Amino acid sequence: MVTMISIRRPISLVGIAFVFSTLVLYILAPNTIQRHNSATFSSSWGTSRYNPPATQNTSITSINDQKLHVLLPATRSNIHLCKTLLTMAILGYPNPTIVAWEDQDHADGLLGGGSHFAKITRTLDYLSDPERRKQDGFDDELVLMLDAYDIWFQLPPDVLLSRYRAVLEDDHARVAHRMGRAYANEGINSQVVFGAGKRCAPNLITSIACYPVPESPLPADIYGGNTDTAVGTSPWSSFRTRYLNSGYIMGPVGQVRRVLERALEKLEECQNRKAASFDDGSGRSDMCYHGSDQSIFVEMFGEQEFYREVMRRHHRSRVVDDVLDRVVPGRAGANPPPTHVEQVPVRDILEPAFTHQEYNKTHLPEKPYEFGIALDYWSLLGHQTSNAVTDARYILHDRRVSQQVKKLKKFDCVPKTDVFALPTDLPAELPLPWMAGSWPDLWEAMPLYTEVCIGTVPVMIHHNSVEKWQRERQWSETWWYGRARMLLEERRREGAEMLVKGLRTDRGSVLRWEHMCPKAAESELFGNEKV
Repeated sequence: MVTMISIRRPISLVGIAFVFSTLVLYILAPNTIQRHNSATFSSSWGTSRYNPPATQNTSITSINDQKLHVLLPATRSNIHLCKTLLTMAILGYPNPTIVAWEDQDHADGLLGGGSHFAKITRTLDYLSDPERRKQDGFDDELVLMLDAYDIWFQLPPDVLLSRYRAVLEDDHARVAHRMGRAYANEGINSQVVFGAGKRCAPNLITSIACYPVPESPLPADIYGGNTDTAVGTSPWSSFRTRYLNSGYIMGPVGQVRRVLERALEKLEECQNRKAASFDDGSGRSDMCYHGSDQSIFVEMFGEQEFYREVMRRHHRSRVVDDVLDRVVPGRAGANPPPTHVEQVPVRDILEPAFTHQEYNKTHLPEKPYEFGIALDYWSLLGHQTSNAVTDARYILHDRRVSQQVKKLKKFDCVPKTDVFALPTDLPAELPLPWMAGSWPDLWEAMPLYTEVCIGTVPVMIHHNSVEKWQRERQWSETWWYGRARMLLEERRREGAEMLVKGLRTDRGSVLRWEHMCPKAAESELFGNEKV
């Protein structure tokens, strides 16, 4: 007996040591990724959960360091396109290329006669052009495709580049924590940034486009007790930004091309789709919600997030990881807590209890639904005005907010602070060097469109609200209004290509500024500013 005990004890110790080391490995392995990213994550977010990702630490510091292609899908010119172009010109953005110019869109029953699809087809044509693809490094250059008729730029291109990097750093840290060891094992690396909105639209919440989408990283009390409820100025105004919005897309040419290639495949699927019950609920909606490019992209994002959850589960040990989730709450790769989609409970994002669009839950090693899409949750690149008009004000950052926002309506968010510090990535010098003597000396003294609920000053203002009269009203509140003519003419004297040589189209033609924005448009563009 003694002999047997002396033999078993070492074996028992080895077994215990093995189990213990295995547990330690399971605890540490998925968290290694998180610790690797935690420095970025904490320094980017600061000590306050209300702080959006910081932008001063970035490998891209100047527009000269990275070629940027700006694509504007537009079939014809109007005052709204002129406003977009004007803001780009005075801030020194690269000369954009107009795609789909003078295309005829007469498809019956489709939005804009089918014009929405040009954002996919014609942009893809540009990025797939054989001559461009022969150029060294073309696939690594950045492309920005944006809605041409309702976006204004208010900050320079260098800020756009630093914000792009900040969005990706924030996304890498957050997704690595959510996916655990699957993040590295599957090689997840998001590079394509879309805007973020409050509503999963136009798709139904029971579709793959909506129910698998993860929670928003914005503060859970941003609208107080109304947050993520239908209580507000609209049924969606109190929700946090969570869903993809296709008003702008930014990323490396090669990565964006792959996204658009899949979008084109889905477009062709839509053209052959009949009586899709997960479309508008009537069973009659074909062509992806009557030709909405938004419906295609939001569905792609939902598919991506569905299969990221499949990947996370595939790389877990059902026994060990479930135990460790209870021992180490919030560990990297842990099972996510229950969520909601528009207040409807979702306990399992792969199999919600309500009737929903079914998808295959099998792990797919080739990752056909992984497109590296990240969202601009904090409105660092652009702010969507849809269901969010009252979330933003034109703020002078050298004065107290309470002096400028005189009256809050009962559903408005309370500004997070009475003094908004300027973002650290704004240039230290004057907005434009040659403005000295005729302009406030600092950014702080200029009215900047500010998302007051979280304190973000976006690069772009995306006027996608159904209240289009807001777009007209706000033009006179911008920092350039009343001086735009002077700024534009100074850019012309500097030789800005848009103003001197004209705007290029994807068909090779050139459009003169005077043709695009004739004198008849000047009263609205420049107000009473004298020549």
